[in-house]
Amino acid sequence: MAIMIRKNLRHSLFFIPFVVLACFFFISCQQGEVYSHYYEMKNAEWTQENILAFEIDSASLRPGRKYDVSLEITNNVNYKYRNIWLFIRTNFSYDSVYVDLNKEYELADEFGKWYGSGFGSLFQSSFPLFEDVVFESGKSYTIGIQQGMRDEQLEGIEKVGIKVSLAQRR
Repeated sequence: MAIMIRKNLRHSLFFIPFVVLACFFFISCQQGEVYSHYYEMKNAEWTQENILAFEIDSASLRPGRKYDVSLEITNNVNYKYRNIWLFIRTNFSYDSVYVDLNKEYELADEFGKWYGSGFGSLFQSSFPLFEDVVFESGKSYTIGIQQGMRDEQLEGIEKVGIKVSLAQRR
């Protein structure tokens, strides 16, 4: 009888961390990302006339909640610059007027070490684009992104995406 109790106890001790981990994963997924969309560049080349349009439907978002919007860029080692300039246009204002932004993002340090996560020849970087955005219900939101580098055809950009997540308490 004592042997059976020890075996059951051993199995229970193995099972408890698994349940705790599963609960943590379930809770963190519910509080995180609510929208994600990526454009994959054909042959890892992004031309200037290729404007990426991201449509965010507020029906999938909770009214009155604050969200963070991030820009996701995946580049390969053939990208020959440290930075990237982007022209960003969005209707994230309350009067439906488009807001234009010209933003520079650093992808590598001065020694050529890529920022972000990755290994081998691909690196993923995430940049805050907008913080604490409250989306009105029943409205569609648009983010347009165009590369603003001097090269007509920018080589080495694999993917560009947008993520919307519940705002982190600061």
